Amino acid sequence: MILKVNLSGKIYNLTVANNFIKRALGLMFKSIGENEGMIFYYKPRKIHIHTFFMKFPIDVIFLNEDNTVVDIKRNMKPWSTYQSKKYSCKMIEIKSNPSINIKIGDKLPLNGQL
Repeated sequence: MILKVNLSGKIYNLTVANNFIKRALGLMFKSIGENEGMIFYYKPRKIHIHTFFMKFPIDVIFLNEDNTVVDIKRNMKPWSTYQSKKYSCKMIEIKSNPSINIKIGDKLPLNGQL
């Protein structure tokens, strides 16, 4: 399944990772386009992520149940880790893009949402 999200006027196609295998593999070993990414669904928690085996830096956007941004990790380099500062249940990963102008508290409507 693919969802769409508008980030600073740019539409991203997000592949849904809603099971253990898809979440575990994520973007490891993959190449994606400039307007592609993944969205991960979890039970609410402070999500811990890594970028092992990734080919490019990513921006990570953590969302709560109503798609409000609760944390952002920008320009996360390959072979690093991060734990969100706030509880969230969704996470978007895209290629690092400094022109994306979102902030904590923004609401991101997802087209085709589960």
